[in-house]
Amino acid sequence: MTSHQHQCYLSNCNSEGYVVNYTKMLCSDARIRSVRLDSLPEIVRSITVDVIAQIEKELDAYDLVSLVFLLYDVPDTALQRLIVHQRVALDGGEKNLNLLYDWAQHAQTRPTWKYEFLEALVICQLLSILKKLGLNPHSIQKHYLPDNIHVTAHINPMKKALYKLSENITKSNLDKLQKTLKTYEFDTTEYKTCELVFLELMCKKFITIDNVNYGKNSAKCQIEALAKIIHNFPGLQKFANELREIQDRINNEPKSNKPETSTSPVKFDSTSSEIEFGDSEEVNLTVAAFNDLFNYLDNMNIKDDSIQKSDTNRLDGVYAIKNPKRVGVCYIINQEDFHPSKESIQNSIQSEPLEKRYGSNMDKLVLEKTMESLNFEVISHRNLDHVKMLDYIQNIIQYRVHPDDSMFMLCILSHGVRGHVYAANSVKVNIDDIQRLLDEGLQQRQLEIPKIMILEACQVNNDEEPRLKLVADGPSGYYLKKLNFLVYWATAPELEAYRDTEKGSIFIQILCHLIKKHAKHEHLYDIFTKVTDGVAKICSKLERDQVPIFKSTLRKKLYLQIPEKSNIN
Repeated sequence: MTSHQHQCYLSNCNSEGYVVNYTKMLCSDARIRSVRLDSLPEIVRSITVDVIAQIEKELDAYDLVSLVFLLYDVPDTALQRLIVHQRVALDGGEKNLNLLYDWAQHAQTRPTWKYEFLEALVICQLLSILKKLGLNPHSIQKHYLPDNIHVTAHINPMKKALYKLSENITKSNLDKLQKTLKTYEFDTTEYKTCELVFLELMCKKFITIDNVNYGKNSAKCQIEALAKIIHNFPGLQKFANELREIQDRINNEPKSNKPETSTSPVKFDSTSSEIEFGDSEEVNLTVAAFNDLFNYLDNMNIKDDSIQKSDTNRLDGVYAIKNPKRVGVCYIINQEDFHPSKESIQNSIQSEPLEKRYGSNMDKLVLEKTMESLNFEVISHRNLDHVKMLDYIQNIIQYRVHPDDSMFMLCILSHGVRGHVYAANSVKVNIDDIQRLLDEGLQQRQLEIPKIMILEACQVNNDEEPRLKLVADGPSGYYLKKLNFLVYWATAPELEAYRDTEKGSIFIQILCHLIKKHAKHEHLYDIFTKVTDGVAKICSKLERDQVPIFKSTLRKKLYLQIPEKSNIN
């Protein structure tokens, strides 16, 4: 903007018809060095309703949202005005909707309204506006301490805390928060900013933030419901604790006991062949990590026993492969991103949020490639909540498994605790319930085929009773046999399973490597034994405890392919 344009822009008429030259109080950058903080009262007196109207024209759409969030007293009014603003201004329409002008018109009955506006500018770090007001940003920031979430002069302290939380919530976390709130029956998916989401929660009384900045000693604040949700987001636990602290201070209550967080991190140096431990929660191997592991496996003297004649000649000793061109269905559920939900928050004693499972997509890809090469129909889904997870399994059993399929494989890649895997909405799903689904679904279709479950998940202890119960749809008195199952966990109970954040998990990568190598020669029981041996040896070399474990109710030997004749003696 040129100097002439700047003068024309700043000169205007106020609502009373008087000509106001805003250059007297909107200064250039060159003048701010001589303006001291002790001149603040004089500068504040120069702020008028019309000046605020001019400032509003310069604001970015998102900065305007933040200022309205901080300044408006009534959340319903702020939300309705910002919904219109989002539909118009954020979509490229008319920018100036007089949101701040209208606020100033009503707020000027309070003696502190100009200071409220100034503090909101500082909190939102609108340095260019502060400079034009003739203020040194460094000095005014030292005065209002915008980065200190516990310090406010005129702005509602909880609103400042929520604004700071909004600034630290990524788009990905906002999407997760909206998914979580949907489980509480709050649909906020239309809102593009976190401030609007919080205003919606205020309007629906999910959180309560009374006006505590005007001497109302009886003001009360209820933020615990939101704090419980935020605590389940990686990296945001400190904000949940700070919300609780401010709530307690406002309500004059003793500080509550906040969940403690801890990690037992493991990291492997990405530039050296030597293994080192660092501060990452997941395993990071070398760049050529799995090539090195596979070479190590190939040299571990794992015997490739040939198939015995009894394996193929005795029909009662081997599950038949009915159609070599279509062996069966492999269904992969890749739970990579997690968000808390009403069910998980109410029913879980877990204090740590579920981290994103970086590298899990590599496991999905290698499973897809491996099973497709063995003539399986591969179906993949990602990030399913517990309801969809069970529904999709049931639907695939009902509609995608063919009568001439020889087996069904279910692969679940997720976080887990003993006997359970987590759905994307952080609800634990009992593996016994999944087995029940498979058993009943296939039995109702009179398909007595082997069922293989591959579970890439931890099995650390969890003393909580299972909360998710699955009621059988079958006839009363149905006896759950769980026959023809082969269930393979990445690790034994009480142990963790390790995953490289770029390459995938040790278990799945080694499993697929050995399946491709031995599928034409050995049955699954023997292949799984080799995988267990390989993972255990490699993790022992890495000085970590992971030992895969499988349980079987198979009645015969199960091959993924018809064995090559050259291997039959």
